[in-house]
Amino acid sequence: MDKENNVVLFPGLKTRLEQEGMKELQEKNYTAAIDKFEQLLEYGYRQPEILTGRLICLMELGRHEEAEEMSLQLLAAKDKDYLQYLHIHLTLLFQLGRYEEVVELLDEVYARENIPTPLRASFDQLQKVSRKMAEDKSQTTADQLIHNFEKARSDQDAALQWRLIQKCHSLDVSPHVQKMEAYLLDEEADPVVQTAVLEWLVKQEIEFPVTIHKMKETQTVVPEDLELVDKSDGMESVLKHLHLLEQQNPSLYDLVYKLLYRYMYVKYPMMPTEEDSAVLASALQKLASSYLQIEQPAVTEEKAQKIATMMEEIITFEAKYLTVAEE
Repeated sequence: MDKENNVVLFPGLKTRLEQEGMKELQEKNYTAAIDKFEQLLEYGYRQPEILTGRLICLMELGRHEEAEEMSLQLLAAKDKDYLQYLHIHLTLLFQLGRYEEVVELLDEVYARENIPTPLRASFDQLQKVSRKMAEDKSQTTADQLIHNFEKARSDQDAALQWRLIQKCHSLDVSPHVQKMEAYLLDEEADPVVQTAVLEWLVKQEIEFPVTIHKMKETQTVVPEDLELVDKSDGMESVLKHLHLLEQQNPSLYDLVYKLLYRYMYVKYPMMPTEEDSAVLASALQKLASSYLQIEQPAVTEEKAQKIATMMEEIITFEAKYLTVAEE
């Protein structure tokens, strides 16, 4: 902040503080250097060398949050020294191991800025190294998560397996595809965890067929061609029978939707037939209505039996889902 009453330093004192700050910075006496720079800033002197001097001191002193806040403010000003501040900001992100942010920020800058050739070469090298570091970091993370996943399997801890696979969804599945394919075929695998594994393959757009064995059913699918559970054909098939309910009773519909999602998550990628979709919609509405103590119209005895059987399956699957997955 500037000193009140427009107090200014004598020119000689301003020069001396700046020279001393730079000398301390060169000698890596960052605490002493930042004191000089901050005195100058308090009196309103904001030359680039003073600003960058303080910024470098913050970085070297490990005051990373302050350094990032300051560098973002300097970048936002978009003044003639923008590229100098950008270089320091990128260096800060790199030092903090935020390699993906370095790559993304440079992509954005390249799209809108004409970077001078010498600086462009430096930025290109930084982006190349950052991209490699991000890939290595991501793979190390995935390797550790899969190692922990295998241990959770041996411990028969399905809830932990599910949480670990959820953390993998943004990571490259390629080195672990064979293990994941084997898990999808494992008769003893938890169906909820199998869905999490399959959704990982879907998000990574795996192009080749994989076979899943789940609850005595076997199906081969191409993950790239599938939607995630909430957008799956199975969900859409049932929801089309419930569109009036959404308008007439939104609260009941919300509960029905949650029950349907949990049911489909356990079944995925197995989809109900058109006939089963209609029965499932009725069973979901009847079950949700019973939870909310809402009366439902009577149906024929044959349909009532089908609905009752489906309700039992919904309850079973919901319990299975809630035992494993975190809401």
